[in-house]
Amino acid sequence: MTSASQPGPHIVVGAGMAGLGAAQTLRRAGKEVIVLERTNEVGGLARTVDFEGHVFDVGPHYFFLDVSEEVNALIKSCVREEEWRPIDFKIGAKIGRANVAWPPTAREALKLPISGIASYLKNCISQNIPKTYVARDYMRGMFGKKMWSIFLEPYIEKKVPGHGGPGKLHRDWWNQAARTVHNVPDVKRDKVLQFEPALVESYLERYPSVRQKAEEAKASGTSEPPPPKGAKRILKIIQGLTKTAFAKNYKKVLYPPGGVGVICERLAEDYQERGGRLELKAANVAFEMEGPHVSSVSWSGGRDGKGGRVENPASVTWTGSLHRMCSLAGIDRQDLPFMTILLGLLKIRRPLRPGDDLYTYIADKSIVFNRIYYPNRSVGGLCPPDKDSLCVEITRPEFRDEEERKQLIGMISSGLAKLGVCKPEDIEDVRYMFVPDSYPVYPLDYREKLDRIWTELDKIDNLRSIGRSGQFWYNNMARSLRVGLETGQDILGTYEP
Repeated sequence: MTSASQPGPHIVVGAGMAGLGAAQTLRRAGKEVIVLERTNEVGGLARTVDFEGHVFDVGPHYFFLDVSEEVNALIKSCVREEEWRPIDFKIGAKIGRANVAWPPTAREALKLPISGIASYLKNCISQNIPKTYVARDYMRGMFGKKMWSIFLEPYIEKKVPGHGGPGKLHRDWWNQAARTVHNVPDVKRDKVLQFEPALVESYLERYPSVRQKAEEAKASGTSEPPPPKGAKRILKIIQGLTKTAFAKNYKKVLYPPGGVGVICERLAEDYQERGGRLELKAANVAFEMEGPHVSSVSWSGGRDGKGGRVENPASVTWTGSLHRMCSLAGIDRQDLPFMTILLGLLKIRRPLRPGDDLYTYIADKSIVFNRIYYPNRSVGGLCPPDKDSLCVEITRPEFRDEEERKQLIGMISSGLAKLGVCKPEDIEDVRYMFVPDSYPVYPLDYREKLDRIWTELDKIDNLRSIGRSGQFWYNNMARSLRVGLETGQDILGTYEP
């Protein structure tokens, strides 16, 4: 792929987490970098909006701090000291009449129906990874048939409507299976993928240095021991379940005062302070090809409104639509569907009752939304005094026009009342926001389709496609930033898988 020594600037399309990660890495190495962002603000899917003093994330999103110390160090170097605010990532699920922490610990499982408890704990103890690729069968095998029927099945059917349901969904969607910067299944980081010998071999073929290190470790006797068997395995499982049952630790996530969008804002500020160029409102970004090479990149608008054109870029890192990238590069587009979500941003007249869950999954099919997000549980001050806020996520295909949405507020308010969250009269106002292509939806043959795209993309010497949109990867903020950072390293020749 691209050599960092080639002349010309490095172009990054998109100022979300992945794009800013790549831009920061290249700029900190002293490279000329231009970031092109089609909107008037940075953040992409990880931005924050203000609705008359009520602050909402376009998500919800949280920045997980267990993904990479290198990624954490990059963020910490950009945000202000008072903005480095780790919080416990506590989320819940409404299962029947019970509010249950998700995923359920052994203690929380006691809130489930007796048959659900037995099914869930039996599957926890067995520790078997189902071999099927079908999300429905995989999740039923992991969590038990009862947990599947009372919660997971109705929730997934609500969450991913119109694509054949969980029977036609690949299990990698549920697992958010890890990928590398080259879109290779990352078996080094994802233990579930290690159960597939073909994926392990394809990874080692792509990264022979990893194979060499593994062989050297095995020869020296320093490789990881095999998993325990027999009585030792049973003891280890019991120890794990006991720890899970009584643990009070949660994953830590970063959530700055002012909303999660602050993270991208600080990344962009630092990038520009280091001499990086950021073009907001850079619309209609396109590139031209000369053989297996991007020969030019152009855009309209931008900071002076006149657009621009760069000839012979050293590299192009694309974080926009995968389908658009394929069209521009002359690669056959594959049927890889994305899902648009509708967010209801609600102003609430009075403070809601306190709680620990940052958001709650809702499987009840009679309720129009599938998730409730409570902004002011993340950090105080995201709404006016003596008020509150709620955000609900809807993935049903209706409500695309204004006439349909007139009925929606009644459906939202009745759902919140049924759950005991607030009364209809507590809702002061609502604003709707469509977020296009929020979630990639993995059909069962998505791996083969992505392979066809990447086989052609790998032939182009100075083009990369990364991030949730550009890689067709259902990932989180920190993973997107990591893939951006590692893409920058790969362009510089310093990436180590």
